[in-house]
Amino acid sequence: MTQSCPPIPPRLLGVETSKAGMASVSGAGRGGRGGLEGLDWPPSRGPRTPALPPSQAKPHPGPLALSAPPQVFSDAQQLQPLQVYQAPLSLSTVPHQALGRTQSSPAAPGGVKSPPDQLTKHLFTTGVVYDTFMLKHQCMCGNTHVHPEHAGRIQSIWSRLQETGLLSKCERIRGRKATLDEIQTVHSEYHTLLYGTSPLNRQKLDSKKLLGPISQKMYAMLPCGGIGVDSDTVWNEMHSSSAVRMAVGCLVELAFKVAAGELKNGFAIIRPPGHHAEESTAMGFCFFNSVAITTKLLQQKLNVGKVLIVDWDIHHGNGTQQAFYNDPSVLYISLHRYDNGNFFPGSGAPEEVGGGPGVGYNVNVAWTGGVDPPIGDVEYLTAFRTVVMPIAHEFSPDMVLVSAGFDAVEGHLSPLGGYSVTARCFGHLTRQLMTLAGGRVVLALEGGHDLTAICDASEACVSALLSVELQPLDETVLQQKPNVNAVATLEKVIEIQSKHWSCVQRFAAGLGRSLREAQAGEAEEAETVSAMALLSVGAEQAQAAAAREHSPRPAEEPMEQEPAL
Repeated sequence: MTQSCPPIPPRLLGVETSKAGMASVSGAGRGGRGGLEGLDWPPSRGPRTPALPPSQAKPHPGPLALSAPPQVFSDAQQLQPLQVYQAPLSLSTVPHQALGRTQSSPAAPGGVKSPPDQLTKHLFTTGVVYDTFMLKHQCMCGNTHVHPEHAGRIQSIWSRLQETGLLSKCERIRGRKATLDEIQTVHSEYHTLLYGTSPLNRQKLDSKKLLGPISQKMYAMLPCGGIGVDSDTVWNEMHSSSAVRMAVGCLVELAFKVAAGELKNGFAIIRPPGHHAEESTAMGFCFFNSVAITTKLLQQKLNVGKVLIVDWDIHHGNGTQQAFYNDPSVLYISLHRYDNGNFFPGSGAPEEVGGGPGVGYNVNVAWTGGVDPPIGDVEYLTAFRTVVMPIAHEFSPDMVLVSAGFDAVEGHLSPLGGYSVTARCFGHLTRQLMTLAGGRVVLALEGGHDLTAICDASEACVSALLSVELQPLDETVLQQKPNVNAVATLEKVIEIQSKHWSCVQRFAAGLGRSLREAQAGEAEEAETVSAMALLSVGAEQAQAAAAREHSPRPAEEPMEQEPAL
């Protein structure tokens, strides 16, 4: 019998869902998943390799350098499953405008579509996916100051990558809308139909399929004059359903090409975000959980065994945690502001470690203590050194997906942020993740509304993916010790997770060290281990020599005597 995802604390129930209010979340709806007729998927290539329990997993290879070069991608995979999967999609996908200049998008060279019956030949480099269709998801009031999750977010990132020349080094991937069947791998049938169909198509559906616990409260009138699920999660009846499906489909396309070996890694410039979306609940700007859906499809259609999801958005990804809480083949690691459950969405306590066979495969680095002092580079780098990377290496994933929210970057004030992580730090964190899974890493944009901050962070992450030399971290960051609140948080996380991952216990004693001190200590430890190994070898050789010295020698044969004359 498996456990369900822990309920939201009672003190957080009954309050309108809103990031801006930062008060709490409403209770998560639950609903069954129905079946929709859809694609005829290709047969599986074989049983999926189950994840090893932590006790049998590969040991952590040791401390990582802050700017270690990415592991060379060497293990090519078969492309046939991807080709078979994409063939029916090219016939069923609704055509959309190519990546070119429109009135609401930055100037860019017009994209040329490939024939639908041919696969585009890709360079083995970083893939980037973006589509102007996602710009149409916006409140009818048109006031971006009221609604921080607006079209300018992805438009600005796309423009920044063009201006810096990074985009010209990447392979641009054409997006598509996700099918309703794909969305149902994570979401219930009525949730999928409510938010994934246009008003015209919704009228053609059986009304019984639209009945559910949220059907009567799908929309609310907002103070700005528009409509939405709550004060944050706006809805445009004409365009939102297509935009949210496009966000999912773009990530699926990109991740499949990386998993199949067509691309080295990837960055998805998509919106709206998805990590708050639960099985039957839209909230916190999110409708469909793009990362969770992509993970399910990678496992079901491309036979990917183990997937690591790292979520560094400042808000906990309650929807992603819910989707894989009992699943040992998916390791979910989240670093988020928690403040003892008083920061949106209120979930993500360190004690939430998974349920049933998934116990130990849910790791919450839940920062507590507010913003005095704020969490910054030192704290995030320390968390990666002591918790994230050791556990990730022991898990040994086949694919890494990152819920890349950038609202922890300096420039985001409370209540939507409050931390002071630099953009360049996220580039270094990306570089560390590239040492996993043969470099198969895909980042998907989640939160973050300060345009300069999210553009800087996206530029740093794409630079890391392209193996461009990163701007080094300031020496003050390397010499600084993590603040006391962060140390207390990490001590608690290690205490809890050491029951499931033995690799983290060795870092418990040195959490208060600066990164320089930690590097020196780990180097000294490595030298000690090497010296002990040499002494051990020397002792064994000496024992062997002594044994040979004292072993009885074979008796000498008597000399033959010449016969007497």
